[in-house]
Amino acid sequence: MENLTKWILDWEIHLLVFISFGLQLFLFFTGGLRRHGSNRLLRLSIWIGYLGADVVAVYALGYLSRHDGATHGCDTLRGAHPLAFFWAPFLIIHLGGQDTITAFAMEDNNLWLRHLLNLVVQVALSIYVFWNSIDKQSSKLLISGISLFVAGIIKYGERIWSLKSGSFESLKSSDGNHYKQRLPEAIHANGIYSDAAWTSLQSMIDVFHIFSARPGERYMRQQGAMQPKKLLKVLEIQLGMMYDYLYTKSHVLRTKSGIILGGISKICLVVAFILFLTADRQNYRRANIVITFSLFAGSFFLEACAAFIFMMSPWTLAWLEARKHEKLALFSWFLFTIGWPEKRPLWSNVVGQCNLFGWLEGQDISRSCNQLVRNMIQQLVTLVGIKKDKVFSMRMVTFGTEYIKADKVLDCLLKGVSQLFDENPDINGIIQIPQIWLNNHGPVQEALESYSYTRDGYSSLWEFVSDSYTRDFSSTIVVVHLLTEIALRECSELDGNVEEDTKHLVELCKALSRYTMYLLVNHPSLLPVSANTVATLERLD
Repeated sequence: MENLTKWILDWEIHLLVFISFGLQLFLFFTGGLRRHGSNRLLRLSIWIGYLGADVVAVYALGYLSRHDGATHGCDTLRGAHPLAFFWAPFLIIHLGGQDTITAFAMEDNNLWLRHLLNLVVQVALSIYVFWNSIDKQSSKLLISGISLFVAGIIKYGERIWSLKSGSFESLKSSDGNHYKQRLPEAIHANGIYSDAAWTSLQSMIDVFHIFSARPGERYMRQQGAMQPKKLLKVLEIQLGMMYDYLYTKSHVLRTKSGIILGGISKICLVVAFILFLTADRQNYRRANIVITFSLFAGSFFLEACAAFIFMMSPWTLAWLEARKHEKLALFSWFLFTIGWPEKRPLWSNVVGQCNLFGWLEGQDISRSCNQLVRNMIQQLVTLVGIKKDKVFSMRMVTFGTEYIKADKVLDCLLKGVSQLFDENPDINGIIQIPQIWLNNHGPVQEALESYSYTRDGYSSLWEFVSDSYTRDFSSTIVVVHLLTEIALRECSELDGNVEEDTKHLVELCKALSRYTMYLLVNHPSLLPVSANTVATLERLD
């Protein structure tokens, strides 16, 4: 037992460095899989890897700083593994993360200041480790380590830059000018897919305005004029590009500063490898040398893979097309069709569902094991005093959250949008849509006027609905959701007398209604809403 303990202590730093590198490999190749699927096990694995990568790298740096300069015996870290100090800058590179994942959720982007502080602290620790070993190392090895430090600081800086760009405040204040670049007149490839890719690039400036609650009118008219099949593919590509912007380094690497910094980082990595290759390594253990070469090889491999991913970006394709680099553009298009295949959905193809009506009634939709666990968690966070809006979100998850396939829902929605713009060619902005609905649904008005509603000075339910529509978008979503649930429940009572087409329409209406509530409760930042979600719902409770 003592021998095992001694072996673990002797090789602990090696295990930590290998685990850190292994987590980076895992995150690089799985970070983008969330774009295409909603498997909970996969998401859980990525989440654990995302959190664990930082924890392991930070712990390893702390281990080096604690053990490297404490004593000078042959059994210490410095005496047993004198090359271990050289792994500190590799850990900084690992903390910089991978190009395919900088954030797991949008909320992670708001923590960019915390990562900036972490960069300062961890670089200081690494310099401390380096300083303690500077007297016994060759000049080539020290210069190699300094080059790695520069590469690591740049990598971590790119991550912080990406997080800041994807934060809520940056998204709301940005006008999308970073998308205003010289685009080609067309993408020189045949088929609907190339046309859809070009249209997506052209409209991304207006898509960006969604986050600042000011959707572009030109964008809405363009979307409404498209055929449903093309519109579906355009939306998928746009979702893919927005995913890259929010959760990866792609938008940073496209900028002029990002390209320059990325080039410096790669040059520093090559210089460090050459210096290490030519340095005197006779005084170091073979195992330590193998680990160091493995870290270099892994870094080069990940950089090469990142270059391929960069080439398959639609923005890279557009940049090459605009500058008439035809051969490189064809190669980029080839990679684009592999990474963004036409026949494969470019998003998870599922939509969340929240049933506010069931929550107001206090009825649990299903008593699955997962929901029972969420019930217990919700009670726990209530006891410890979590903020009210967070508790409300958990209660909504408990009583009404599920995920369904979006194929039929999306097809119906796209046809409805096209029909709306065909019937109202002069539509001018999203604010007019509720009023158009009110002006063209006489039967609904007649039905709601028959319901008495005397709260807040209203004479009928229709008067309350009309006022809610014109007040704010969050009230519109809540009111329409509740009315839809009421109407669909009444329809379900006539199940025996309802045709199959009507039943299908009922399911679509239910899915769309619950999806809008899901967005309002869980992701209000994605909607053009100004009112506080909890305040809106409490007013209607």
